Amino acid sequence: MSNLVLLLNPINFNSTMISTGAMKLRVSNISESGVHIKALEEPEWLVNLPELCSEGDGIRFLSKIGIDLQVTRVLKEVTVTGNVHLSIQTSCSRCVEPVRIELSPYVSLVLSPADKISDEDDDLEHETYRDDEIDLSNYLMEQIAISLPIKVVCNEDCKGLCTICGTNLNQETCTCESEKVNPKFAILKNLKI
Repeated sequence: MSNLVLLLNPINFNSTMISTGAMKLRVSNISESGVHIKALEEPEWLVNLPELCSEGDGIRFLSKIGIDLQVTRVLKEVTVTGNVHLSIQTSCSRCVEPVRIELSPYVSLVLSPADKISDEDDDLEHETYRDDEIDLSNYLMEQIAISLPIKVVCNEDCKGLCTICGTNLNQETCTCESEKVNPKFAILKNLKI
């Protein structure tokens, strides 16, 4: 088995094997025993991932992006398995306190040559590559995007912020809730049972 240790962007290990800037791999250079890719990318590598790089989201990268993949080939079909790891910090959606999130999506991908997929198979989902080159960047970024939580909370019991005064209800209490009455039910306040 071949081992490739990729350093930081934009250094190329071997221009015919792989370049980290785009995570490109030549299919013809994948040996029978496969290729082990271990890379450490700068956060800027995810610049085209809007889920992580939108302005005003308050997302901060706490680590570089660790990539550990095993790539094997049987004839022209390429299988990629492994993990991607990174740490980010963002705000809790309830109380706005900073939250550290560890992302480690598992990557499992099978790629076939685009010219081998017939028109009859168009209704099926196929991951394909063209010519002799595979760019794993988009596939890896997709796995990172899918692994992001839809709603970030510091913990499941987070009480959030008071909607009236903005007090963090995890740290202190306020009297706003007792003063707030839904006008639709205000008449029930005077009802005696």
